[in-house]
Amino acid sequence: MTSQYLISILNLAGLMALIAVAFYGAFKLASHSIIQQKFAGMILGAGAVLVSLQPIMHASGVQNDPRNLFVGIAAAIFGPLAGIITFLFAATTRYYQAAPSANVCVFSLFVAGCAGLVWRHYTRNAERKREVHFIILGLTISMSYLSTFLLPRDHWQEIFMTAVPVLIATNILGSMVLGGLLERHRHQEKRERKLLNQASYDPLTGAMNRRAFDKEYENSVLSRTSSGIAVIIIDLDHFKKVNDTHGHTVGDRVLVGVSKILQRSIRDGDLSARFGGDEFILCLPDISVSDVTKIVDRIQESIAKFGKEGFDIDLSLTTSIGVYWNQKPQRLEAAFEIADKSLLQAKANGKNQSVWDDRTSFSPKVSNAI
Repeated sequence: MTSQYLISILNLAGLMALIAVAFYGAFKLASHSIIQQKFAGMILGAGAVLVSLQPIMHASGVQNDPRNLFVGIAAAIFGPLAGIITFLFAATTRYYQAAPSANVCVFSLFVAGCAGLVWRHYTRNAERKREVHFIILGLTISMSYLSTFLLPRDHWQEIFMTAVPVLIATNILGSMVLGGLLERHRHQEKRERKLLNQASYDPLTGAMNRRAFDKEYENSVLSRTSSGIAVIIIDLDHFKKVNDTHGHTVGDRVLVGVSKILQRSIRDGDLSARFGGDEFILCLPDISVSDVTKIVDRIQESIAKFGKEGFDIDLSLTTSIGVYWNQKPQRLEAAFEIADKSLLQAKANGKNQSVWDDRTSFSPKVSNAI
């Protein structure tokens, strides 16, 4: 039995290494949380199936293997969806083995998944999990073996005395090794995503910054056909006066409020970014001239209303807007240059208005805000 256990442990160690490699590759392909949970569930589910091919031991005619470990880790590290998928993999193979204890074993797998979720809940505020956390995880998953008492007495006595201690030790060791590896990988992936967000979004308003806007424009706008595209630059008039008169705290509130107005004024799939200072830019693909006009008017009216009603005093907020529209997407540098010239014209004309590029057919060249 000792040699069989050692072989099972070595096989389990090799399998855990393969799982870690599989996760590294799978998570590079998917960034969405739900997709990652699905990948995790399928990979750990496959692991649960594979360990059933090399059980630790047989006791009282019942096959004993660490499938509970994989179900518990899936739920603990990656969440309910991953736990459910892994459970379905493990439970299906256990059920189709047609052993007399199949129902009890399936129930044990279910309890292991619930135990993993309990551990996840109580450790959710721990920024970094330590070894003691994973020892507790192994012990928590092992609570599922209390289901052994549902077996006939002449069965559970032998299983509980011989197999369960070995399975508990396997759960603790597996939680420390596999759980630790997956948690470190998940933490690193989360940290990388946080750093990417910090590099892509303006910390004050939460809007995209210029670099992220350029990249998104390149990837999602230039790569598709469009029935009309608008690039709009919005600049707050006399914003320096707001800062000098009312302080930078009020100025920051203005920028945050304007960013929210822009997000509410555009559609899903449109792009919005803060280009620096009090200047914002929008990209509206697949849009007509008339719809652009409505959005520009809505933005000017909403910002003016926000300046009157969003503060204890009337800030008299107005905007100058430069608009570029074309039937086909252009390189961002060219579109931005044209829209920026229109913006400069709006400012030269006295501000508080929108100016369109002269090459835009059937468009209002100047539109004064009300």
